[in-house]
Amino acid sequence: MTRAMKQCIKRGELREEVLRHTIIPYYLRTPEDIKSALKVAKTIEIDNERPGALLQLIDCKSISTITRGDEDDTILQGAFDLMWSIHSHSIEHAEPTSKELECIKTAMRSIFNELYDEKVGMPGSFVTCTLRRRTRDTRTSSLDDTTS
Repeated sequence: MTRAMKQCIKRGELREEVLRHTIIPYYLRTPEDIKSALKVAKTIEIDNERPGALLQLIDCKSISTITRGDEDDTILQGAFDLMWSIHSHSIEHAEPTSKELECIKTAMRSIFNELYDEKVGMPGSFVTCTLRRRTRDTRTSSLDDTTS
């Protein structure tokens, strides 16, 4: 996206401030990051309690995917649409004009076509986690394994 926006700026089709004000809130995590965060959460005290201690990790894994179109989608339009739908709202918050937004989309489409082969698809990955929140027995202040 940055590359596309810089191309638009260079051609005089986008104000540089739009690029400076665009923030994409990516939080790329691995299963190890999740496990580490849960360990830290157990140690944080809030209102004389440690609510993070109530979280129990059931499962956590990274899944790799390939996004492809159907047989008629020879230019990965569906994959591009997915990518644009994820990122466009962040760009819109930087308040580009509709003409600037269209310039960015066109430039991103061009770069997307350079990077991805419709026969291979667009690789991606995500982390999935299953957590259980245990309840605290208020009479004994012990944890039990029931879910709430």
